Amino acid sequence: MNVRQAQYLIAVFEEGSISGAAKRLYISQPALSQTIQMVEKELGARIFDRTTTPISLTYAGEKYIETARKFVALETDLRREIMDIRQETSGKLRVGISTLRSMAVLPTILPIFMQKYPAVELEIVETGSANMDHLVLSGKVDLALLISRDKVSSELAYVTLCRERLLLFAGPETTLAKTIPPYTGITIDQAKDERFIAVHPGHGARTIQDHMFSEYRMAPRIIFETHSVEVARRLAIACNAVALYPETLLSSWTYPAGVYYPIIGDQFLRELYFCYNKSSYLPRYMADFITIAKEEYFSITHRKELTHV
Repeated sequence: MNVRQAQYLIAVFEEGSISGAAKRLYISQPALSQTIQMVEKELGARIFDRTTTPISLTYAGEKYIETARKFVALETDLRREIMDIRQETSGKLRVGISTLRSMAVLPTILPIFMQKYPAVELEIVETGSANMDHLVLSGKVDLALLISRDKVSSELAYVTLCRERLLLFAGPETTLAKTIPPYTGITIDQAKDERFIAVHPGHGARTIQDHMFSEYRMAPRIIFETHSVEVARRLAIACNAVALYPETLLSSWTYPAGVYYPIIGDQFLRELYFCYNKSSYLPRYMADFITIAKEEYFSITHRKELTHV
């Protein structure tokens, strides 16, 4: 097995077809087929079952792909270690992050990082938080931002960035906005008579919201549900309702700002953290990216208007 063969066969498995992998790898389909045949001949066993659509792995193929991924990861780590030993500052960093999180923090993090490491190529992979750990384990990203560590993988290393509280945004004509000074810490039952706009069940913010309602034995009226906490926040301001919103999403792009209240209760805090493959080498620029992010999240969660709790 060599690295090129391993990468080629991993691509075939991930794309589900030889033609799709050939396009991804920018090689001809006959050349890729020849490589597969060569590897299968060397192994004396079939790797792919070509009778299925998409193409699937034989049992021998499962073992090969599992080993090939480790082999590619080891080769990548070796290159990174040598690069660090030579005190070079070039490389590639692939970061997995949700779209909303990237809008909130990357405009601050990236300028600092790029000034320090101008030769490092950055790739931002935006997807849902639920898929982040899988992207790291499959080697598709080097570093991923996750929220709340409900499922811990022994193969991943976790670096806590901050503990995040939820804020309750309120429209200007709500009772809250008229009677309680902005940025004052409140318990959720102080909004029991307000109309709520919520994210759909399944979202992390909705899970915490339902936990709050259950703990305070309240059943407020939910007038609208959405899949976006940002949509919920803006609708609450426009429709004189209230909506829960993660504090670390507040940034210069958050407009209109509106009036908000930090929710009191350590049991409602959730953790934000970066994760990366524990067995992978951690290059200096990746460690510094984490440090810069921690400093940014510290500044967000310790801003003055969030201290009145």
